[in-house]
Amino acid sequence: MRSCTYLLSICAATSLLCAQSADDFELLLQDMSDIATKKSLNIDYLPSVVTLINARDFQNAGIMTLGEALEMLPGIQSHISSLGFPMTTVRGLKNPNAYLSDKIKIMIDGVEIRNESSGSSYFYMDFPLQLIDKIEVLRGPGSTMYGAGSFYGTVNVITKAGNAIEEQRIALGGGSFEERSIGFNTFSTLGEWKIFADGYWHQNDKSIYLERRKGYSDEAMHDASIGLRAVNGAWLFTSRLKKSRYHNFYELEGTLDPLPDHPGYHDNSYLFAQLDHSAVFGAHTLHTKASYSLYDSTLDTDIKDVKFVTKRFATVDVPTTEGFYAINVLQEQNIALESTMSFPVLYGNELLAGLGVRHTMITHDRYENSIESLITQNKEAILAHSAYDDFQFNATNEPAFWNRPTETMLDDKPSRTNLYMYLQDLISLHGQVDLVLGLRADHYDDFGLQLNQRAGLVYRYDERTVFKLLYGSAFRSPSLTEAYQNGHIYTRAGNDDLDPERTDTFEAVAILTPKPGHRFMLNLYHSILRDIIDLEEFPDTPEGYRNSQDRIAQGIEFEYNYRPASMHQLYFNATYSKAQYTVPPEIVDGVPEIERNVDMPDVSSVMFKAMYLFKPYDALTLGTTWRYYGATQKSPLQWTIDSHLDTGVDAYHLFNQTITFHTTPYSRVQMSINNLFDAKVRHPSYYYRNPGGVEREGTHLYLAFEQRF
Repeated sequence: MRSCTYLLSICAATSLLCAQSADDFELLLQDMSDIATKKSLNIDYLPSVVTLINARDFQNAGIMTLGEALEMLPGIQSHISSLGFPMTTVRGLKNPNAYLSDKIKIMIDGVEIRNESSGSSYFYMDFPLQLIDKIEVLRGPGSTMYGAGSFYGTVNVITKAGNAIEEQRIALGGGSFEERSIGFNTFSTLGEWKIFADGYWHQNDKSIYLERRKGYSDEAMHDASIGLRAVNGAWLFTSRLKKSRYHNFYELEGTLDPLPDHPGYHDNSYLFAQLDHSAVFGAHTLHTKASYSLYDSTLDTDIKDVKFVTKRFATVDVPTTEGFYAINVLQEQNIALESTMSFPVLYGNELLAGLGVRHTMITHDRYENSIESLITQNKEAILAHSAYDDFQFNATNEPAFWNRPTETMLDDKPSRTNLYMYLQDLISLHGQVDLVLGLRADHYDDFGLQLNQRAGLVYRYDERTVFKLLYGSAFRSPSLTEAYQNGHIYTRAGNDDLDPERTDTFEAVAILTPKPGHRFMLNLYHSILRDIIDLEEFPDTPEGYRNSQDRIAQGIEFEYNYRPASMHQLYFNATYSKAQYTVPPEIVDGVPEIERNVDMPDVSSVMFKAMYLFKPYDALTLGTTWRYYGATQKSPLQWTIDSHLDTGVDAYHLFNQTITFHTTPYSRVQMSINNLFDAKVRHPSYYYRNPGGVEREGTHLYLAFEQRF
């Protein structure tokens, strides 16, 4: 009932706004994007479901990061893992057993963020909106254009530097939890080169009291980035370095600060550089890009306290005063080369063809585990001990480690090479009908050939009404972790027989702009997911990853934009999604179960979101956001049922209020109050270590100042 009340309030506010006079312009119809076809088109005419985010508008509503901006869109929900990793869920599609499940492709100024090790770009979700001009978001499969990983969605972040905005700017901010930040944009010229640069530094000392754990989480972080964009005619150079350190939130097993003398953290460092060149040959255009990336990751996590470890090893008479921690240092390098040819229009056909190659190398891999070191030093005595069968860390728990102890996370520093080619044809069948056809072939040296295809039909009934019928397939290659991870205590081994994940998605879209300033979009989708990679539940098997049976996901997404004049702006969306989850087989009463599909746990099937900006005069903007997340399904795992665990998360509302005041035409001050009404917000906890979810922060304040020169 409360959600209905809030929804009616939003609708009533909309009605009052609609009653006001509207200026005759359509800002939304001017929005252009090339994320779906690599040809710039009005987003309403794209043969895909695309949303274009204006970063300044979202900032005025108090939204500060890329992850927060994405979470304002239909069907997108974000959680925090026990180690502090943002986990972005699109359309209810999640792997509850996996550490990471953000199967979306992130690009920064058109440069792909690559991470073959874990298949995740979570470390870019905290990228600040203050450096961003706009964000293009394609919901649904995009593998025919962008290859593996463009599974649930594709996001292209266009920074101010990347969009060649000539701006000299500095920004300062601070708030609750000792949060502090500074950022800048600048530009210059060097001969015939135009140089654009930006940077930021951000830190906080966040800790949250977790009532059910009777202690504080450790969520302190430091994050920084510097970017460069250089343009000279047909040449373009783009580079960025991003580094972050996060403390271990509430640790791997949900225990608060198990080893005070060994503080855990995880570091990420990502450097990329890309050189682009465009050449025109008559009516043909050849675009070539060469790129390099270097990803460094260090995960230093505490797992169990000294008391727990001492008690376990006393079973086999091995004395110890050391707790349980693990350290993994990994370095990955990627190089890539791609050429794309645009052909002239011929009989209504616009052809685009691409050819490319990518190569991934693991150049450093070190793994240390305090429990494994202790076992290795005393292995013969442990195996010969009469109480060995009662020892928790025995062979029936982690056979992969006992059979083959290693000091690396991945097997023999694996590498991966991907050759690919794609073809797309945009066909104008009639003045009102467009068709897109796409085909892509990817060959991986470790699992073979993958074919993906797409077809989209766009019918413009008139200039205010557009209908789309869309089909697209996508795939996600097994990450190097899923395929080649060595087995360790508390870490399951990879499976090099895994097949890539695949999906086929069908969508029906209607877009209506009944009069200037109003835009409605309704999208129905149906996805069939095959060979989804997840963890299995048998602790005595060497391989921990497996392909699940087919799953289904379907839902409805609704968006409404109201922009009649510069004084008002309203964005509202609603989502209903129904996704399946394959329960891995378990052993119940000594008998293995068969896997079965159930409703997806840990995600909200119903979500409402709204953003309203009110600008009574040029110097002042009032921004309000509202998000409603429905209650999540409980876990279907038998052991959680037998233990009567409260694995669901209750529904909640979140309101944020922001005031932005321009003290001069070149400076502004902003105050944001997040979680205005101090709602009790919980996120699902990894493996349900925290029944009912993990508490998040209540009301918090942020102040910012920006000066342009």
